[in-house]
Amino acid sequence: MTQDTIVGNLTSLGLTKNEAKAYHTLVKLGRSSARIIAEDSGVPRSKVYETLEILEKRGIIKKVTGTNPIEFDPAPVDAALDHLEEKVKGSVTSARKVLKGLQDLRGTEAKEFAWASQGMEQVIMGMRTAIENAQEYVYIASASPGLLGHLRGSFSNAKSRGVVIELFTITPGRLEIPGLEHYLEVKIMSPNTDVLTEGFSEIFKSPELSPDEWEPTRMLIMNVDGKESIGVFLPSDESSQPWSLHIRSRLVVLIQWQVVKTVLSSVEAIIQNKMF
Repeated sequence: MTQDTIVGNLTSLGLTKNEAKAYHTLVKLGRSSARIIAEDSGVPRSKVYETLEILEKRGIIKKVTGTNPIEFDPAPVDAALDHLEEKVKGSVTSARKVLKGLQDLRGTEAKEFAWASQGMEQVIMGMRTAIENAQEYVYIASASPGLLGHLRGSFSNAKSRGVVIELFTITPGRLEIPGLEHYLEVKIMSPNTDVLTEGFSEIFKSPELSPDEWEPTRMLIMNVDGKESIGVFLPSDESSQPWSLHIRSRLVVLIQWQVVKTVLSSVEAIIQNKMF
């Protein structure tokens, strides 16, 4: 793991970039002076003492007395990260309470019938929001459900509310979701990926869409309480952005009729039997 990655992880726990760099260096080198910390971490000499004082106030490093020059020791990693995590959780709890109060005061607003999202973060947030709003059930159908690993927290919250969560997938897909069986019921079904790919052959003749641009088995359909449906499309090219289509209705997905025909024959029928 690179220093930039570690620094990024530490900033997500509330540290500034300079604080994260300094703490990372202290953990790496052990007891060190401000000069050595500045040289190794890249924190400017003019900022390093101020940065170390803040880290000391945060409780994750301590100043060593009786040394010349003054040296600093890092707190044990587990204790330091647990401490930072608790601080973040406390801030999130406080912010959640205030912001939800503001949201409730704002009242109900008109919502779109259908909208699209693009990019992994937007897609995940859309799915997470839908799951958090679920009252009765969440049905998911996908031949490639690895994306669900990002939703463990939402699944856990929904399950604690008594929401039924079921995933319909093919056998290979099950291998992509270790641990998710604690939150949802996995049901293995047919057809296999070859049948799905064959079913989409008509679409591949279109100049707008080809197998090189989009893999039909990298598709996920979610229905929440029969009131909101999400179709997620994961391109086979990892450099491309996933996108999703949200619909406030019982429709599982609303795209080209060939896609609907294939999905209906292999996946949607199972979900529809539960919804009606």
